[in-house]
Amino acid sequence: MIIRNLILAATAVVFLAGCQEEANSNSRDMGERDQEKIMQRAVNSEPTYQPTNFLTREAVNRWMEIMDTPSKTFYVYLMGNNGNHIGYYVAQTRPICSSARLTPPDRIERHERGGGSRAMTASVVSAPALDGVYTTGECDSYFFFDSETDAYIEIQGLNFFVSDQPLSIDVEPIKVATQ
Repeated sequence: MIIRNLILAATAVVFLAGCQEEANSNSRDMGERDQEKIMQRAVNSEPTYQPTNFLTREAVNRWMEIMDTPSKTFYVYLMGNNGNHIGYYVAQTRPICSSARLTPPDRIERHERGGGSRAMTASVVSAPALDGVYTTGECDSYFFFDSETDAYIEIQGLNFFVSDQPLSIDVEPIKVATQ
């Protein structure tokens, strides 16, 4: 009798747990349906603008064309914290974040889920940028190579801006001394 009562109690617990999970699932489904209805009303009330000119995409393509020109030089203007111009370098590339990597900064970790199934889970990782490198998003310093001497130059703690043409700013170029 005791064993039968224990079996009935265990069965009831499993049944109620399943009902609770189904109730949670139903309320979640109802919430998702409500969200979808609200989004439909929002889109009907204020439809998404459909652009005909993709100027941002065009600008990114032009930028990639410039970055893909091996003979291109870049003018890297340094500024002090007071806003005064210090000088400029003529560089082989635009300044590159020192956290740029040729390999992904993250690793895909695959885990087998329990319960006897051989199902796997995986983590989402960063994709490379259009220039073919990965970055972590944080950057404390930038580097480039001097166009005339091939010297490695790193900028840290200074403000700078870059142009692919010399600007009419009254400032001298910073020359790298060769030995």
